[in-house]
Amino acid sequence: MDLGLEGRRALLFGMGADVREACRRALESEGTSVGYAGPSDGPVTDGLPDIVVTGWAGPRGSNILDVGTAEELHRAWDAVESSVEIYQASLPGMEANGWGRFVWVGPASAKSLDSYVDDLGAATSLAMLAVNKLVTSEAGASNLTANAVLYGGDASDEDVAAAVCFLCSEGAGYMSGVTITVDGGAGSAMFP
Repeated sequence: MDLGLEGRRALLFGMGADVREACRRALESEGTSVGYAGPSDGPVTDGLPDIVVTGWAGPRGSNILDVGTAEELHRAWDAVESSVEIYQASLPGMEANGWGRFVWVGPASAKSLDSYVDDLGAATSLAMLAVNKLVTSEAGASNLTANAVLYGGDASDEDVAAAVCFLCSEGAGYMSGVTITVDGGAGSAMFP
């Protein structure tokens, strides 16, 4: 299927290495050139990416009641700060081009309390869902979208990457502030 991503430029940041690699393969199969960014890579130049995919890369299975130090909480918040910085650096170029996609990838525990326990990932993802809603309200008129893919259950990295590619596609251009849960129905779907 042609998702209309030929010639687009994507920047991947954060996420687990396996999910990031699956997203790279899926986006490249659609004709997208893919680059990586990390906290030490410096700022994104204006106009570089058309697509930014970022996500939770922290330890899985965290329980908020077991967090022992403030540093653990700060590391979780660092994922939000770094993602917002990449959004801010990428936004002017996307607005100038009249096209852009932001996608956050995180654990399904952000929406379903009986999903695999990952409290720090859930808290981080909830913050980024709010950021996506704000980007949608402030920049949506510039043909920019800001969405999320939350995964859990037995979802494979390829399942996550397929949802990411769909949200980056031309066909999803009128969907913004949306969260797709990829968990095979394992969670309670507590929130719509």
